[in-house]
Amino acid sequence: MQNPFFSSYNSDILLARDARPGNRLKALTLLTIAGFSLVLTRGLITGNWWFLVVLTWNLFLAWFPLGVVMVLQDLRQSGFRSKWLLVSGLMLWLVFLPNAPYIITDLYHLKEIPHPLLWFDTMALFLFALTGLLIGLYSILIVHRMLRPLVGEVQTWFLILSSQLLSGFGIYLGRFGRWNSWDVLTRPSALGRAIIRAYEDHLSLKLTLGYGFVLIVLYVAFYWYVQHENEATHA
Repeated sequence: MQNPFFSSYNSDILLARDARPGNRLKALTLLTIAGFSLVLTRGLITGNWWFLVVLTWNLFLAWFPLGVVMVLQDLRQSGFRSKWLLVSGLMLWLVFLPNAPYIITDLYHLKEIPHPLLWFDTMALFLFALTGLLIGLYSILIVHRMLRPLVGEVQTWFLILSSQLLSGFGIYLGRFGRWNSWDVLTRPSALGRAIIRAYEDHLSLKLTLGYGFVLIVLYVAFYWYVQHENEATHA
């Protein structure tokens, strides 16, 4: 019997057909360019490049986990179906996944913006937050479809929804602990201690459950929409 970690060729073909990377990547790229254009315009007008630097960097970090799973998907479809490649790739994806919805917390900076620019910066921050969120949802969808033929429907949903709760906790670590995803490699001991101490902070539980709940609902709605779109197309 074939090891469940090695998907069949037909499953990979189904994944490639369902994911429709071309149109979705074009849409995400368009949103990215639009957001970059807004903050570039702001920098040219005001001479303040903070928005350009911070938001562009945060959006790059949101793109990174999507790039990881797309490379992993391509490798599997090319015949590299190693269990360890899959697990290590998904772990890397999970570590950087919170960066996608993290941009939502940049809306916090609106209270510090001078009134004349508030309308413009609200629009720019919203566009970046929306783009990061959609990038994250798309990467989760790819992982969902990658795991489903390997571990089963119920187990896949459990893993996907758990990843959303972990993203909520990751947002807490990033916004209030000021930790970065790469600290897993560069400062693992210090990060481990910070995670243990986080359980003593009631805010960590509130943010994990609050953000996690919203991210779960958003993904379920996104998944239902994409599934309906696929069914309508193939009807």
